Formats: sequence, C-alpha cells, structure tokens
Amino acid sequence: MKTLKWCAAILLAFMACAAAAQQQQESQPQSTQQPEDSPAAAARRARENKKDQPKTQKVWDNDTLPASSGGVNVVGQNAPPTGNAANSSTGQNAQPAPGPAQSPEKIASEKAGLSSEIAAAKEQLQSLKTDLDILQRKYTLDQRSYYGKPNFAADKDGAAALKSEQDEIDAKQEEVAAAQKKVDDLQAKLDALK
Repeated sequence: MKTLKWCAAILLAFMACAAAAQQQQESQPQSTQQPEDSPAAAARRARENKKDQPKTQKVWDNDTLPASSGGVNVVGQNAPPTGNAANSSTGQNAQPAPGPAQSPEKIASEKAGLSSEIAAAKEQLQSLKTDLDILQRKYTLDQRSYYGKPNFAADKDGAAALKSEQDEIDAKQEEVAAAQKKVDDLQAKLDALK
C-alpha cells in the first residue's frame, strides 16, 4: 500500500511538471519561420551582397604564375618590341621565325617517342640510384669495420679498399647526375611539344 501511494505521488508530480512545461511553452511567443527567412532566401541575399562588393585583386603566387621551361616568369602582358630589337635575330625580344606547321600525327608520334625515351631514361636513373645506394651502404659498413679495429692505421689494404669504394661512389654519383640531366632534357622537349 505504501508503494502504491509513492507511485501515485510520483505520477502526480510528473503530470504537474509536464503541465507546467506545456504552459511555459504556450506563454512564449512562437517563432514561425516566414518564407523570407528560408535558407534559399538567405542564400539569394548572400549572392546579391557578393555581387555588390568590389572584386579583389588577383594574387600572383607560384600556383598562378604561368609555367615556363626556363628563364624568368613575367607577370602581366608582354611589352611590345621596340626599335631594332624586333628585327635583330640576336635581340632578347626577337621572335623565332615561324616554321612549317607540323601535322598532329607527327606531333603525336614525337610525343610517343619522347615518352618511351623518358620512361627508359627514368628506369635507368632509378637503377643507377639503387646501385649508388648499395655502394654507399657497403662503404658505410666497411668504414665502420675498418675504423673499429684497434690498429686500423696499420691496415694499408683496408685503407686502399675504402679509397677504391669512395672512388666508385663518386663515379656513380656522376652517372646519376648525367642520367638525371638526360631525363630533365627529355621532359623539357616533351613539354615544348604540348
């Protein structure tokens, strides 16, 4: 019986709280969304405000500068040639003589040929880099072994072997540099065809 009284008291308290909350909601002014406050209307107003604002100046950075195969990037329009510089073949503003137009098929075949050469050159470069890495690792291990001996200064054969390995590494680095230059040159030729 006591439990029943407690349950009834809790139920009555709950109902009273619910009624009070409902009265409080009814007493507050309801904010109905008018058609002018819809998201579409807000977006429309934002677009109209954006049109009224002055346009910002273009910012030039590495991403917006025109790409060139070499030389200096110039922002803006090219200056018109002046005086004898336009007629001189050695002047800085001299334009190359227009050559015969190449057919699209010939350009496509040149691109394909250059692409295959680039792929072969990159493969050769990667092979040389791998060889260089192996030589450098071997040199490091041999160097640690040589200098780890208590009387390494007396080991003339070990010193000669280290010197020989260092010479091999230097030669391989020159080969890698030459292969990298070849890849870069071929890539520049391919970019010039585009």
